[in-house]
Amino acid sequence: MSDLTPLQQKFNALCEEKSFESVYKQRLLDETLSLLHSDLSNADFKMLGKVLHEMRQGLEVFRPYQAWRKVSVFGSARTKAEHPHYLQAKACGKALKEAGFMVITGGGPGMMQAANEGAGRDASFGININLPMEQKPNPIVRDSPRGFECQYFFTRKLFFLKESDAVILTPGGFGTFDEGFELLTLLQTGRNPPIPVIMLEAPGDNFWGPFLHSWVRRLLDDGLIGHGDTQLIFHTDHVQQAVQHIENFYANYHSFRYVGKRVLLRLNNALSAQSLERLNAEFSDVLQEGKIEQVFQWPKSDDACYAHYPRLRMQLNHHRMNILPQLIRRMNALYIQEH
Repeated sequence: MSDLTPLQQKFNALCEEKSFESVYKQRLLDETLSLLHSDLSNADFKMLGKVLHEMRQGLEVFRPYQAWRKVSVFGSARTKAEHPHYLQAKACGKALKEAGFMVITGGGPGMMQAANEGAGRDASFGININLPMEQKPNPIVRDSPRGFECQYFFTRKLFFLKESDAVILTPGGFGTFDEGFELLTLLQTGRNPPIPVIMLEAPGDNFWGPFLHSWVRRLLDDGLIGHGDTQLIFHTDHVQQAVQHIENFYANYHSFRYVGKRVLLRLNNALSAQSLERLNAEFSDVLQEGKIEQVFQWPKSDDACYAHYPRLRMQLNHHRMNILPQLIRRMNALYIQEH
């Protein structure tokens, strides 16, 4: 035992104990032990080790900032500092910071650097990607405690979406479209909590217009997406409209989780009986069964930090998960009307 490192000794003790206060810690240990006893190649173990390292690193970076709402800004790494797109992304980063948001980018040059510049170092995160071309940490997030590097795009994108309360897509290439399409797919299918998605461009530029008015319309006309899917996107060339769109989303809505087959929407303030009745009347067609109920301190398994929030409980038709952002905005509006 004395030849083992302290980490190996701790791991061995955990394996012998196999008792944790959390079932999820137990599950992680069980999966780790199963992997270590499997007949995988060294290349597979190398990949798994790197993935776990990146995930641990990312969790540690973001842990101190759970109380702050954050917005991910995606865009091209190739845009020059004098370009109108760059200036708009910089103005957007500044406006987000002034509204109380922190800004997450891919940590590279171009539009990523612009958004970080606008937000400033103290309000910026940079999740860089290890590429042989064009992707070095920008000066704003270089050596920042809120910056780290990923080897894999999928772990990088996991943190973009896990930590974001909204996403702003600025003009970019394949990478920006990849991030945007993945997010829209996850929102459409209910695999990502509902968040605002803004397509932002420079005034008069119309970068996103052809995409929205040609491809999205074609998808809708051919029945490949539904009308609710088109409502997932807010398109503007005005920075303040983009920020206001995000702020409005959190006017009374707080956060989201699944409890079995049920959707739970945590609220900052309870709804009146009249507002709840109105919400049920307007959204009854998207429920699988039952109605939208307002509950308190349910479920008991919810994290203690959320115990004081009232919440809406419902069983949505799993084909209509894309309606959640509309439902949230309507709930916010009903609350504001009464106050």
